[in-house]
Amino acid sequence: MRSTLQALLVLTTLTIPAVVHADAADPQVTRLLSAKSTLKWNHSPFGQDRYGHAEALVNAPADKVAKTATDFAHYRDLHRKFATARVVAREGDKTDVFMKYPVQIGRLKLELQETMRFSGIRESGGKQIIEATGLRGDMKKGHTIITVKPVDEKHSLLQLDVLLVPSFPAPQSFIDEELRDGAEDFVNGVKDRAQGRPGPVTSL
Repeated sequence: MRSTLQALLVLTTLTIPAVVHADAADPQVTRLLSAKSTLKWNHSPFGQDRYGHAEALVNAPADKVAKTATDFAHYRDLHRKFATARVVAREGDKTDVFMKYPVQIGRLKLELQETMRFSGIRESGGKQIIEATGLRGDMKKGHTIITVKPVDEKHSLLQLDVLLVPSFPAPQSFIDEELRDGAEDFVNGVKDRAQGRPGPVTSL
């Protein structure tokens, strides 16, 4: 009888962590593992302005991903869209990055430009956040938020929210498409560079 109770106690102890782990699963991580790819969409996190959003799991620690996301001198290597990116000023933890944005609105192809001022990395709720605002250029509004969240010691979750509103009228559907595609290209570029190889994370 005593040995049976001991066996039940051991079995209960072994099964409790698995149940707790399952209940504590991050829905973002679960969604990305199921998708086996970077996900993108448009949303309005701060009111009426519609941002482009992209998120991906990265096979690299959060500190390395955040460091890659703030390696502004190599933004031009992340994707061909960012080939013109260059640092034009630094002051304290602020970095100004100039870039030309190739944009296609229907049949019209444009090359817009903007200088964005990036802040240093700040910690909030266990996440590392890099934020940028538009300084000057062809955009009426410019705002970017890069968020890096640790998943475990070897993996992290990277997401980008980007708002670029051109100074001329344009259909929102075209702007939405450019923003979500640009967010995806940036996230994939940072992910692949931090990992040292391309490809999605399909398991932890």
